[in-house]
Amino acid sequence: MNPTLFISHGAPNIILSDIKSKKNIRKLALDIKIPKYIIIFSAHYLTNDLKIISPKVNKIMYDFYGFEDELYKVQYEVNSDENLTLNLIDKLKKQNIDISIDENRKSYDHGVWNVLALMYDKLSIPVLQISIPKSFSPKELMDLGEKLQIFKDEALIICSGGITHNLADMSMDLRIKDYAKKFNNDIVDIIENEREDDLIKIEKNINFYKNHPTNEHFLPLFIAYGSAINKKGKSFNSEMLYSNISMQSFIFDK
Repeated sequence: MNPTLFISHGAPNIILSDIKSKKNIRKLALDIKIPKYIIIFSAHYLTNDLKIISPKVNKIMYDFYGFEDELYKVQYEVNSDENLTLNLIDKLKKQNIDISIDENRKSYDHGVWNVLALMYDKLSIPVLQISIPKSFSPKELMDLGEKLQIFKDEALIICSGGITHNLADMSMDLRIKDYAKKFNNDIVDIIENEREDDLIKIEKNINFYKNHPTNEHFLPLFIAYGSAINKKGKSFNSEMLYSNISMQSFIFDK
């Protein structure tokens, strides 16, 4: 069985850096076997209804601005697979999950290719990207993750987001903001001690909205948790950047 990963992907120029998070993510990739294919969710692909990226897509998008020119020249080959896509749709529909191909999605966002490039210099296996439905509650996202457990013998499930994501309040100050540190520690405690009720009710945490003015970067964690058979996740990266950006990442079912 393959594990599930939740990876805080941070800024897209992390791939040009030499920071600890980059090294930790690569080290983890070297420690786990190469799966037959990857199922991935990104905070940057939200839809009204559940969608899966077209199996014809094989390009990456530079869905960010204001970074180094070098970053816009990065090339990374990512491909989907039609048979695997149709099989996934069929098996989810048999579990009463309504999902369809998104023919309007023309490329992989940076929440996908950035993470994959950190893990693998070159990727030769298919990558199936599923959207995050905006209408789903935390419990419904967990249930979606649970339905994906049947694919874990062949697929590595990656959920790409961020434990904290308040870009308006980040700075170059080395001191970590208290609200970010406390919230990050709360999430580590929740995940490493299987406190599912606290995760479902996380928006009641006093520091949730300070760290997530919008919640899209936290949503992938619900899917990751749901897809885990052993709910006690383990942190494999805990770096904090820009005073409030947590790179906290977890592995389940290792």
